[in-house]
Amino acid sequence: MLRIGRIPYLNCEPFFAHLRGFDPVPLHPRALGRAVATGALDAGPLSLVDFLSLGGDVAPLSFGIATAGPATSVLLFSARPLADLGGAVIGVTEETSTSVQILRLLLTLKYEAAPRAWVGADETCDAVLLIGDRAIRALKSSPPFPHLTDLGSEWVRWTGLPCVFARWGVRASVPEAEQRAFERALDEALDRGLAGLGEIAARRRDTGFDEHEVDAYLRGFTYRLGAEEEKAIAEFSRLRDLLEVGRC
Repeated sequence: MLRIGRIPYLNCEPFFAHLRGFDPVPLHPRALGRAVATGALDAGPLSLVDFLSLGGDVAPLSFGIATAGPATSVLLFSARPLADLGGAVIGVTEETSTSVQILRLLLTLKYEAAPRAWVGADETCDAVLLIGDRAIRALKSSPPFPHLTDLGSEWVRWTGLPCVFARWGVRASVPEAEQRAFERALDEALDRGLAGLGEIAARRRDTGFDEHEVDAYLRGFTYRLGAEEEKAIAEFSRLRDLLEVGRC
């Protein structure tokens, strides 16, 4: 049996609600990436940064988590607007790999606003980046700062392309027949998950979203990656390389 990682966020539920024959290990995105890198896990919805970093060690699947608009759970809460965060101290959740890279790209290349420091999400700061269910709970209960930036929306407005947060990958060392069998199982599970969003919405109200909000939230994501998402991944890689060149 393949060892599968599961990100226990609401937006991953359509993949896992009906995935049978596996016992997924719940890990936040950064930890899941490390587990696949070390071989502790065979497959999972990898943060895009981790997927790209693993290169030929993982085989890509045509599944992921992307949006052509608001992500609603990748949020920067700040004391002032994004364009005015030059010299700011920015807190970042330890769970993220990709979202913090998107934020760095936006601040550096779009707004030319260089923060003074990056710290942990629970440290004193002028802005804090939260992702997943924690971001939704902060949004619904007590936002820590008055200004809100949805990184999905920011990326789409800037690039004109979808924002891809994660991509499924399987370790290349897994026999191809097992890779294909898992891909079919995941495809069938996703079909059932997307057809049963009402069931997920009735069960997953722990973030503060009501059933209608859960349904609308999940419908905002693209779970099968197509040509536009592939362009977005290429653009993300290009911009990240550009940012690294600028640091040299």
